[in-house]
Amino acid sequence: MCSQNSTNESSLKRELAELFEAALAAKLHFDIWRVLTNDVDHPKFVDVMGVYSEFFSLTISAHRAATVMALARFFDNKHVSIKTFTRKVSRVTGVDQKKLETLRDRIQQINPLITKVFILRNKVYGHTSEREDAFKAFKEADITPNDFRYLIEETLEVAGDAGKLINVTTGVELPPFFESAIQAVLIDLKRYRESGGELMETTGEPRHIA
Repeated sequence: MCSQNSTNESSLKRELAELFEAALAAKLHFDIWRVLTNDVDHPKFVDVMGVYSEFFSLTISAHRAATVMALARFFDNKHVSIKTFTRKVSRVTGVDQKKLETLRDRIQQINPLITKVFILRNKVYGHTSEREDAFKAFKEADITPNDFRYLIEETLEVAGDAGKLINVTTGVELPPFFESAIQAVLIDLKRYRESGGELMETTGEPRHIA
């Protein structure tokens, strides 16, 4: 029985590592997306972003999609998710059932936001959607950047609480000053442009920069 319990905990630790990976991915992709679009940073860099509009348009779209998919991966009912994790951990001998129930309650409290994420995952990013259908899905989901930020903060906390159930010291390690690093890239690009430098010819071919 002890050996079986040990095997279960080993499997749960591997699943927990995948959950942390998803939570961290959601956080990092969201940070990039928001630095490029928020009301504080975007106006500062809108001119230089406009010069490379196709690149930044695709970048913003890609990181928004990656944020949605990472959150969906964390909360899905299939494969490795926090929901499958809680079901499995409930069968491990010695797990604090009260803490487990508290964790489930916390997930239930953010379920309205999780539902909004799944609307986007299923109707926009989960399959090929027509532009009009995608627009309708975003309107149906009605999820704001602040909603995403709050949900990601809660996701990181949920991952931490899940780790405590099997005595894993969690601590999702976020790169220090990550948002500042993204801003620094934009600042450098803006300064280069303002100094008269050009990174690309109008033909799109790379220039030699002395």
